Amino acid sequence: MESRRPGPRAGPGQACPGHHGRNPQHSVPRNWIRRLYQKTFYFHFQNLPRAFGRHNTFLCYQVEGSRGSSPDKGIFMNQMRPRAPKYHAELSFLSWFENCLPLPAQQPYQVTWYLSWSPCSRCAEWVAAFLDTHRNVSLTIYTARLYYHWHPEYRAGLFRLVSAGAQVAAMSFSEFEKCWEEFVYNDGTPFRPWRMLYRNYCVQAHNLQDILSGAVGLLKEETFCFQFNNQRQVPKTHRRRRPYLCYQLATPTGSLLHRGYLCNQVSVGRAQEDRHVEVCLIDKIQSMGLDPAQSYQLTCYLSWSPCPRCARELLDFASSHRNLGLRIFASRLYFHWRRNFQQGLYLLCKAHVPVTVMGLPEFQHCWKTFVDQAKPFPAWPKLPERSASIKNRLQRILKSWSLSDS
Repeated sequence: MESRRPGPRAGPGQACPGHHGRNPQHSVPRNWIRRLYQKTFYFHFQNLPRAFGRHNTFLCYQVEGSRGSSPDKGIFMNQMRPRAPKYHAELSFLSWFENCLPLPAQQPYQVTWYLSWSPCSRCAEWVAAFLDTHRNVSLTIYTARLYYHWHPEYRAGLFRLVSAGAQVAAMSFSEFEKCWEEFVYNDGTPFRPWRMLYRNYCVQAHNLQDILSGAVGLLKEETFCFQFNNQRQVPKTHRRRRPYLCYQLATPTGSLLHRGYLCNQVSVGRAQEDRHVEVCLIDKIQSMGLDPAQSYQLTCYLSWSPCPRCARELLDFASSHRNLGLRIFASRLYFHWRRNFQQGLYLLCKAHVPVTVMGLPEFQHCWKTFVDQAKPFPAWPKLPERSASIKNRLQRILKSWSLSDS
């Protein structure tokens, strides 16, 4: 455990007004420390792509808003408990924050973390749940290294944090220098960067961007309302409604791994055909390198149902990825009067890849999840009636093909 220098403590001692009468153990947690020794900082915060022997996590924090212009500062580390799991630094901070600081709902707080390791999946879920219930708290996380960034559960944890409103970034030279000045017994000496600090930062930032790429890139309100509109005709008839696909990849427990939207990739040369959104999605999922021993759930929301060729592509993809559950929602049926298009829908459903027509709940979910919106979903006229009509048409198609197949 990190040793402490003698002398008066700083930080939480003055930041706990109003906690009298609470459990005394919440005043200053046992794993709270004021500053790090230089060797400890250089060893645990070095941003190596492969960091061996670093089995602890250090969390340097700064809280602004509790006492005006005087921020609270300190450090937490993982707490080793005999015959019990570790009590991670992130959970120690939340316990201290909730029990030692007054949290009036109208008072904003800006919290900044500097972590030697990014949060594990369990801590990420706890922190995200905390942010969901404390809207007056803004959290910015700088991490020196990514913890098991190739593991789906840990990737989902970081994605969950960003979805809850946290800002997550890799530590660059300026963040390391900030930590050196504020959280290290530096004896007045400047921060000396280690070899390949910037190169390692680029690696960490690239990996983090790959994890969080689904948390950005939202559809515009106008684009969604036009492209996913299930009416036969829309007011702007001079524009063509193109195929769009919104998708989300999750674990069976509901942990979100990735989400985003795609549209057809238009080819430049005349000899080349456009790449449909379904093919783009297959390429996207295959590039993620999912664990074949892990189960996943992929949900797609399409503005147009798949064409026959894309239906076959989806069937081949589903049959070669038995660990991936695929479900398709469609706003409209594409060339539903043609037999080959009908056959594609039937074969998908027969292969246990359900194709369902989007109703009001699905439109509202897409609006909230994939659209850069600032207002509730503006349902267009007769949306439920149109969904019911398209759903009946799909049922008739599937029934006719099941009869002909028998």
